Amino acid sequence: MRKSFKKMVIPSAVFVCLLSSFNFAQAEESKEATLDEVQVHSTALKDYLVTTEVITAEKIKEMGATNLAEAIEMVPGLYVARGDKSSRLVRIRGAATDQTKVYIDGMPVFPLSGIASNSASNLENIPVDNIEKIEIIKGPGPVQYGTDYKGGIILITTKTGKGPGQVNLNLSAGSHNSYDNYVSYSGSEKNASYYFTAGKKQGDGYLNNSEFDTEYFNGKIKWSLNKDSDLTLSGYYMNTDRQIPNGIDQSTGEETTNNIKWSGDTAISGERNTKNWKYKDFKQTDIALQFDQKASDRFKYDVKLYHVTDGNDLWVYNGNNATLGTNTYSNPIWYRSGWYSKGNGIEFTGDLQTSLNNTITFGTKYNKIDWDADENNSDLDEDGTDKRIGYYIQDNWKLNDKTELTLGVRHDQVKQSYSYNKTGKSSIEDNSKEDVTDPVLNITHKLDKQNTLRFSAGKSHIFAAAKQIATNITSGVAVPDTERTTNYELGWKHDFDEKSSLDIAAFNNKMHDRIDKITDSSSALYGTYYNITDTDIKGVELGYSRYITKRLKGFVNYTYLDAKDTDEDGVETRAVNLPDSVFNYGLTYTVDKFQATVLGQILGNVKTDDDTYTKLDSYHTLDLDLKYRENKNLEYYLRINNLFDAKYWEKYDYPGDGINFMAGVAIKM
Repeated sequence: MRKSFKKMVIPSAVFVCLLSSFNFAQAEESKEATLDEVQVHSTALKDYLVTTEVITAEKIKEMGATNLAEAIEMVPGLYVARGDKSSRLVRIRGAATDQTKVYIDGMPVFPLSGIASNSASNLENIPVDNIEKIEIIKGPGPVQYGTDYKGGIILITTKTGKGPGQVNLNLSAGSHNSYDNYVSYSGSEKNASYYFTAGKKQGDGYLNNSEFDTEYFNGKIKWSLNKDSDLTLSGYYMNTDRQIPNGIDQSTGEETTNNIKWSGDTAISGERNTKNWKYKDFKQTDIALQFDQKASDRFKYDVKLYHVTDGNDLWVYNGNNATLGTNTYSNPIWYRSGWYSKGNGIEFTGDLQTSLNNTITFGTKYNKIDWDADENNSDLDEDGTDKRIGYYIQDNWKLNDKTELTLGVRHDQVKQSYSYNKTGKSSIEDNSKEDVTDPVLNITHKLDKQNTLRFSAGKSHIFAAAKQIATNITSGVAVPDTERTTNYELGWKHDFDEKSSLDIAAFNNKMHDRIDKITDSSSALYGTYYNITDTDIKGVELGYSRYITKRLKGFVNYTYLDAKDTDEDGVETRAVNLPDSVFNYGLTYTVDKFQATVLGQILGNVKTDDDTYTKLDSYHTLDLDLKYRENKNLEYYLRINNLFDAKYWEKYDYPGDGINFMAGVAIKM
């Protein structure tokens, strides 16, 4: 791999230097050119040459969204799915739910995801009250964010306080005995600005065993050290107890149970009876310190240090043990599996403006996450470490007034250690090391003032996660190979006028050795991981928005997906748990103090991985958000979901919620 790394990086670096030299010479010839006019793509994502979506705080408020899952569900190319353990996760352009990166102010959220995830990650746990904007990268993205994803990247920027200290209070309650209350305090003084939010939300859910109780806090303080440097301290904390709704059989309406072998439940006629799953003390903390420095008119850089923790206890009720009256050390009625992690990271990013038309972005990133697991019915000792380091360089080049090009390359290394020890079983230790080099290319060309074409191509990878490796090793199964993907995208944006625009993108993700899990509980290899030889995902996205009148505006989005798997024998099948199409639309009407927003979604057919219920039928839901602003300090709102009480199934054993509502008041004090 070291040889191939040199083959790819050295020519790329030489090419970048040649481009930089050429552009620098051009700049010297122009006495009127000033470097301050250069737009650095690495720090201005809206200018990056790929399909992105920017959701502002105003748009979030207009939709009535209360968490990240709700805020992004109308974006074309995104499918907010109900994942394992009933978590709300996003699939971007058909990629798996754990292959999307989420950052808050540059800090990784859900640090176990992609390393030792147990599906505790949940986008519903991220509140949106202090979010300034959400940026979503759906194509081959800037190499500074990594290439170890194929779904996409969600970048969250929190608000910065301005002016005298201001207290905002939000009180809301709704269906299923739910409430969501929070208070924020923000402002600025001299050279410092601040924004803090603390809240608590609870609810019973609409199915049996679906209660939740969440406390959260996030904040940011930014100091301006001088005119050229800033220091920012930011953090996030969340603690939740969350039950996992029991499945429902579509035919009988009865609750379903799971046949989970590792739960400690006693098998009766070969079947286990586990249900009433719940998370206790699911806690996350993220804290980061970032220093930004403009060293000169040509060079600026930032350094970020961060610390993250992630841990929870997953409990499950063993029905057979309860029926038999068995509650022993090895066969408890309530079984617990604990997962805990902590990690540290450091990142450096530099932007060098070599000329009026050229900027080079380069940097490195290192992080280390230690994790361990335990059980309440065994003397299991299981732990591991995941170390990752990446190096990247990217050239952002404006060829002329109409054409821009970005070329980047990144090299990533991962070192994973794993230790397993349990009485009665052989102790296992394993150390693995992988590295990969991925290039990314983006081109945009303005045909005229109204039409812009773009093309993107890049490679990405997914290393086998530490927990996936551990599962296979302890089961005596070969470890899956690194998953590799080639991404292509062709896009066109047309601005009809200042009131309306149309954006179309066609994409193709070609995956090799896609990592998947065996979910058939009757299989001897149940729970282990393997490679699907090839997966081909093709799709089209369409987004149209228009200001119809001064008071009325609307949008229409459409996504079509065709995802197919091919096994080692050349047999082709349609990918599961993915809709073939998603259609979203919305209208917002504003008059005086009143605003009404209607949001609709039509989800296409979904093939499942269940032998009985092999397909989920399409469905149509409609949400209504009403707001009334009494004055600048007082606002009332009402959100009604599934207005016409549509009946549908989110998963083959999980019915959708009926009509429900949330009403509240926002007060500035």
